[in-house]
Amino acid sequence: MRRLADLAPVACGLANFGAAVALALVIAPATPLVPDMAERERYVVEHLAAWRASWLIWMVAAATLLWMYAWWRGRIRASRTPLVVAGIGIIADWSAELLLIFGAYADVAPLAFFLTGAIANGLYTVAGVQLTLATPFTPVERAYAAFMWSAGLMLTAGAILGIPIVTAIATGELFVLFCPWCVWLWRRLR
Repeated sequence: MRRLADLAPVACGLANFGAAVALALVIAPATPLVPDMAERERYVVEHLAAWRASWLIWMVAAATLLWMYAWWRGRIRASRTPLVVAGIGIIADWSAELLLIFGAYADVAPLAFFLTGAIANGLYTVAGVQLTLATPFTPVERAYAAFMWSAGLMLTAGAILGIPIVTAIATGELFVLFCPWCVWLWRRLR
């Protein structure tokens, strides 16, 4: 069982890569990047099965993130605070994703995108920073982590301020840095 638990970072990296692909191929045309709400809603209706499946992938990605954070915390014997913070984040994230899966798009989208982008991502980023600070990394490793977590903070700021292009750019940067980080962290701490 411990061997399976040790795969948490790899599972997280793969699941988040899958979420990034789903975002690029399915979700993006119905994000706030498209200013016309009616156009976004029409897209969701026309691609409902793929839309729902894509958000399920995002829910799995969030669950594996929490699993990886638990694994990481155990490896460095850090405080449980990052897990509490990330746990609150997943409540906001899954609430948003369930709204986007089952809700009437135009009614739920503004709240859902705020919950997932501003609240959930912000809390995941804070938890990641806490774990990073508790880990004995080299200066180069810390610099990489700083770039990665700054993308998370930028994503959160874009969502809070309602600037979709900032959120989109930061999301891309975060995924590009985070997915390989997961595999690297697994190799580094196992």
